[in-house]
Amino acid sequence: MNTKNININEQSYGAFAKFLHWAMAIMVIVLIAVGTYMTGLDKADPSKMEIMGMHKSFGVIFMQLAILRVIWSRINKSPKLPNVLTAWEKLLSKAITGALYLLMLAIPFSGYAMTNLFGYPVSLFGLVDLPVLFGKNPEIGQLAKQAHVVLVYTLMAALFAHIAGALKHRLLDKPEADVLPRMLPIKPRV
Repeated sequence: MNTKNININEQSYGAFAKFLHWAMAIMVIVLIAVGTYMTGLDKADPSKMEIMGMHKSFGVIFMQLAILRVIWSRINKSPKLPNVLTAWEKLLSKAITGALYLLMLAIPFSGYAMTNLFGYPVSLFGLVDLPVLFGKNPEIGQLAKQAHVVLVYTLMAALFAHIAGALKHRLLDKPEADVLPRMLPIKPRV
């Protein structure tokens, strides 16, 4: 096994961390889009339940990837933030990263809880019913549903801040502040 591609060095994330980052980025965009589309469907629409089942199944996969990502980030240290960043920029970066990790776990968990609280098991592509963690309680289910929506909007705001920060460092700051080459196959600014 080539450990050069798995472990990070001082300047870049490793191949596995990059894979998790981009696979989850694509998944979260699709999950948000599908979730938004699905909630707009009429309850009588026969495709709504099928789409909802797919959304939940991919949500479960996303949650497992988020857990793996948290474990991987504890095993492999992230590259240090550039020294040219101010203390507040470093603090904000760490806060947004922490919020993203928390939200990547909380959103699928709230969806899982919501499903159980409304009296249904979470099924993985209709093949396997996952353990029921919460007994039926529709009133609390409504709270879980509201939490799910609020958490998704919070995630979108955090993602916007994450992307805006990376672009700011790439386009507006000193070349030494550029963090995009750590996660993308692009050349650093000079």
